[in-house]
Amino acid sequence: MKKVLAIILASVMCLSLISCGNSGKKNTEPDKKESADTKKSTDAEKPTDTGNEKKAAGKTMLYYTAYIGDFGLADMGWRAAQAAKENYGYDVTLVEYGNDSSQAVNSLIDALDTKHYDFVMAMGWYISDTIIEKSKSGEWADTTFILYDTSPATDFSGTNNIYGVSFAQNEGSFLAGVYSALMTKSGKVGCVINVDAPICNDFGVGWLCGVKHARKNMGLKVDPMYTYMGELTVQGDYESVNVVMDNGCDYVYNVGASVSLGAMQAADEKGGYEKGKFIIGTDYDQYAYFEKVGDVQGYKSMVTSMLKNIEPCVALLLKNIHGEVNEIKPGNHVYGIAEGGTGLVENDWYKQNTPEDVQKQISEISAKIASGEIKVASYFDFPSYDDFAKYRDNVDAEVTK
Repeated sequence: MKKVLAIILASVMCLSLISCGNSGKKNTEPDKKESADTKKSTDAEKPTDTGNEKKAAGKTMLYYTAYIGDFGLADMGWRAAQAAKENYGYDVTLVEYGNDSSQAVNSLIDALDTKHYDFVMAMGWYISDTIIEKSKSGEWADTTFILYDTSPATDFSGTNNIYGVSFAQNEGSFLAGVYSALMTKSGKVGCVINVDAPICNDFGVGWLCGVKHARKNMGLKVDPMYTYMGELTVQGDYESVNVVMDNGCDYVYNVGASVSLGAMQAADEKGGYEKGKFIIGTDYDQYAYFEKVGDVQGYKSMVTSMLKNIEPCVALLLKNIHGEVNEIKPGNHVYGIAEGGTGLVENDWYKQNTPEDVQKQISEISAKIASGEIKVASYFDFPSYDDFAKYRDNVDAEVTK
C-alpha cells in the first residue's frame, strides 16, 4: 500500500501546486453547489471523457463541509473531490453548512433526504456518529462514505459502507518537535494549538514527545512552551504566536492552518526569517501555497509544514473502490509516516534554511518511526484528560497507560 500511495502522492502534489492559487476563494467551478440553507443548485458541466469515466458513469458525489476557502482541511478535501471528478467523471455537488457546527448533522440529513448520492466525502468531525447510526440502520447503507480526518478511536464496525481516513498527526508532529529542538538558537520552542480538542491535542502530544526525545535521547537543551489560541481566528493566532515569541521561542509549531496568516504576520513583525523567527505549519505545504497566492506578509517565515496527505489517501481509497487496487476494506484506516500519510515538507525553502546534518537527522528519525523503532506518544494513549494534562505541563513526564 505504501508504494501505491507514494506514487499517487507524487502526482497529486504536482497537481495541487498548479491549482492551489484558487483554493482559498469561493468556488467558481461548474460543479453543483447546494446551500445548506436554500438547497439551491445549478447544473454541473459534463466532465471531459476519461478512461475511468466508464467505470463511474452517472455516479454522484456530495462534498460536504463547513465552507470552502478556509486555507485548511476543507480546501484540501475539495481538491480531492475535484480530482475524483476529473478521474472518474463524478457529478459533484458541494454543500456548505456554514460556521455553526451545531448545524452540521441536520444539514447533512437534509442534503441526503433531498437527494441520493452514490458517494459522500466529508471531514469526519461532528457527523461520524450520525453516519454510523444511519448506516447500521440501513437508511444510508447504499451510500459510500469517505470521511477524512477521523479520530483514530472512531469505530466503524457493523458497517460496510464507510471508509475512514485517520492521520497519525502525532508522528509528523514528533518530527516538528525534533526539528524545532535541533534548529532553535534561543533554546526555547513553542507550540500553538487551535482548539483544546482530541485531534488537535494529538498534534501537541506528538510535538512534545519529539521535544522530550531531543532532550532525553539527543542531549539537546531546549524548553518547550505549549499553549492554545484565545480564539480560532487570524487575530487569535497572531496574538498567541506573539505571546510565545515574546517568551523567547524562535521556532513555533502552529496547529491552525486555516488561521496561519496571523502566525506568519506575528513572526514577520518579530524580524521574520532574516532574524531567525520561524513558523512550522500544518496540513499542507503552506510555504508553497502562500508563495503562489502572493503578497502574504511573513510567508517566508514558514520554514516547513507537517503534512496530512488527504488527497493521495482519498485517491487510493477511490482506486480501491473502483477495483484498480484491492487491498483496503471499509473501516477506519490510520495513515502515518510508514504509509505516506504524514511527514514534514522538504521543499527547496526547507533545504535552504536547514543545515544538511539536520536534514539527515530528520530523515533518519522519520525512518525509525516508520520502522517502529521509535514509538510516538499519542493523545489517545492517555486514560483521561487529566493524564494528558500532566504530560503536557511537565517536560519530564512520560506517558503512562
